[in-house]
Amino acid sequence: MLKYALFSLFFSWSLHGYQQELLKPSDIQQIMTQILDQHLGDKAMTKELLKSSVKAYIHQFDPDRSYLLQSEVAPFLFPSEQMLSQFLASYKQGDYQFFTSLNQTVRKSILRSRRLRKIMETDHFHQLFENFPHSTHFYQYAKNEEELKKRIQEHIKAYIAIQTKRYGNKLDAKRKAFILQKYEENTMDKENEYLYQNDQGQTLPKLEQENLATLHILKALTSSLDSHTSFYEKKEAYEMRMHLQKEFRGLGLGFEEKPEGITVTKILPGSPAAKSERIQVGDLLLSINSHSTNQLSFEQVVALLQNEKIDSFKLEFKRKQSENSSKVYTLTLQPAIIVLNDDRVDVSEEKFGDGTIGIIRLHSFYQGTDVSSEKDVKDAIYQLEKKGNLKGLILDLRDNRGGFLTQAIKVAGLFITNGVIVISKYANGEERYYRDLDGKVFYDGPLVVLTSKITASAAEIVAQALQDYGVALVVGDEHTYGKGTIQTQTVTDNQSSSYFKVTVGKYYTVSGKTPQKNGVQVDIVAPSRWQHIEVGEKYANTVEADAIIDSFNDPLKDIKSELRPWFLKYYIPKLQHRTSFWREQLPTLKKNSQYRIANNKNYQYYIKGGQDVTEDSDDLDWSAKKSNINGGEDDLQLKEAVDIIKDMSILYAAPKSEK
Repeated sequence: MLKYALFSLFFSWSLHGYQQELLKPSDIQQIMTQILDQHLGDKAMTKELLKSSVKAYIHQFDPDRSYLLQSEVAPFLFPSEQMLSQFLASYKQGDYQFFTSLNQTVRKSILRSRRLRKIMETDHFHQLFENFPHSTHFYQYAKNEEELKKRIQEHIKAYIAIQTKRYGNKLDAKRKAFILQKYEENTMDKENEYLYQNDQGQTLPKLEQENLATLHILKALTSSLDSHTSFYEKKEAYEMRMHLQKEFRGLGLGFEEKPEGITVTKILPGSPAAKSERIQVGDLLLSINSHSTNQLSFEQVVALLQNEKIDSFKLEFKRKQSENSSKVYTLTLQPAIIVLNDDRVDVSEEKFGDGTIGIIRLHSFYQGTDVSSEKDVKDAIYQLEKKGNLKGLILDLRDNRGGFLTQAIKVAGLFITNGVIVISKYANGEERYYRDLDGKVFYDGPLVVLTSKITASAAEIVAQALQDYGVALVVGDEHTYGKGTIQTQTVTDNQSSSYFKVTVGKYYTVSGKTPQKNGVQVDIVAPSRWQHIEVGEKYANTVEADAIIDSFNDPLKDIKSELRPWFLKYYIPKLQHRTSFWREQLPTLKKNSQYRIANNKNYQYYIKGGQDVTEDSDDLDWSAKKSNINGGEDDLQLKEAVDIIKDMSILYAAPKSEK
């Protein structure tokens, strides 16, 4: 269900064409050799990797354990040494019969699930819309069909619960039938990939079957190497590329399938759709280049709009004007490059004394033709300072999962003069140094980097580096995600015939520390909603942490002899020195923060997960009970970060003699 939601909301915006080159079983060896040659650890396929890949294959099909029985997966999850030896020998010969046998089991489970769903949707139609579940994730495979039936029922109910939030609790029979129809279509869309069928249930041509089988095997094999090595089909690669570059070619329309038809739900500012000034949210899409949408599935509509060979689209819409009347209109649009302004930066401020506290929420590290995270952060700081007397700054990286390494280096470089930001180390022992070289500090006042357990990768580089130099305090959950590995990828290579990312090394900040597994350890703990959740690299298939010698006094050992004079003259004299001021103030700052959190009943409610705090508590603001600690008006974690910055500002403004 989640897959459908992401596809319908994300890909329908892009409206970008892609033609997937069909994969063949013979491609597996070639692609895996290319990946293994670059991988940080594994350099050849082994029995253990193949065993892990089988587990990965099962997980990518049945992550919630709602299809397969214990008895069905046991032979594949716990193969004998003899079977593994035969599996490895077959793999080396380009024979993937083991996966073929596994997929036959998968296909049987799909047919069984469809049979059970049909019974439930027919005989227990109304009961499905009652008593919604709390969880649909199961840690063990079902022992029998009866247990499996209950899990399937829970999944249907979970989907219905989501739709009920959208449409309201008062669902008529038509709406209920539509919801179940959509559930079946979405579920069957995933299942058809393993049955090798199209949307109409027809068997795909042999080449397309081979493409799907090869894709599933490559996804399983790559994920067995580590949690960050992955293989993508072309449409997945495009989604990832769009996220990294914050731009795409398209019309700028978002669609959703509703009982009335395919409905416009979003119009991106600056897009061809927006510039036409004719389309409105709520309009129904009737046809595309004379193809009626009534004759097409939602996925076919999206695929048609994504066809990169089509330079213009004649679109027919219908708009409801009154209860009994509607208007049909037609227009032609040409795809164009659209810059995504959503999910880049959010900037706000809070008054403090005769100045302000600035808050910059950076969602990722991106780089496109005309946009970059460095430029956006720099512009945000400039605008905040322009308003006058910026007393402190919060760089909010709580939901930032990373992005371009180059942008992480540039953003960190805004807060130091010169110096090493990152050292990357590869399997062959090679080390590469990434430096800030401009010799300028764009902002040097009180600085908090706000993090959470899901702050990861490039965001951890920024947090760790600024903490290392002492120019910022890191606030948030006890530690960040813990991703200290480096991946190379072919996703942003438009000429590549296959799309993957592979772990090739580990990175370390100037202190020689890596956030790998353990994450960045915060200076002041201000917990988020993630604090009780086991999330992070330590819980994944990952590489171990270690450390290297610090580079505060940059040895320039990677700099060629002809370039060293420039570095010695212009770079070394402006090296950022470790400052100890905030470290010295930390006991006071930590004590103040702990006191505030301990005496904030609303914050205590979140910390305890709602336990031990009752509605009888007179001093508990129950509006906060419904708020999100990581966002919205009652962002308690952010409020605490602001209070910490206020304390820092007061200490920073103290006379030098007091410092």
